[in-house]
Amino acid sequence: MQNRIIFGKNMNDDDMNDDEFAAWNGSMRERVTSYLEGQGIDSPQVGDWPAFDVAPKFGIWCVESKKQDGKIGWWVFAGDCPTDYVSEDGQCHPRAALTNLLKRWVDCIPHMKDGKQPPGIKFGDGSNILELGDLLERRVGILKDWIADDDLWEDR
Repeated sequence: MQNRIIFGKNMNDDDMNDDEFAAWNGSMRERVTSYLEGQGIDSPQVGDWPAFDVAPKFGIWCVESKKQDGKIGWWVFAGDCPTDYVSEDGQCHPRAALTNLLKRWVDCIPHMKDGKQPPGIKFGDGSNILELGDLLERRVGILKDWIADDDLWEDR
């Protein structure tokens, strides 16, 4: 399999071959692009490959800044979790971006567990907000474990 990891190690435990990974990546990039356009970002320039992935479960894509050509403006998260994004904070690393995302998600969980949409964020239509809160809490736990694992983020 080609080396496609920009940051960290590939944790692909489903042994995807190159064609399967390319199909997964294409599908996720399409999801990321559609999501960003739905958020009002016109013609987002999404990276060709995830900056970090655990394919086919999760990936982080960088998106070019609208203000500075060639610079990262956002990081987008997609896979077996809510599709979401955070702005680049100057650290220019997907691990830092994931840390920032999880801070926001952790703040959402108590609202969701009370059966309410979090302020300023909408998770679906709200009809299954309790279940989504439980699911989000589990995803946060998994992603926190990944953030803490230095071996996953070893630059190549």
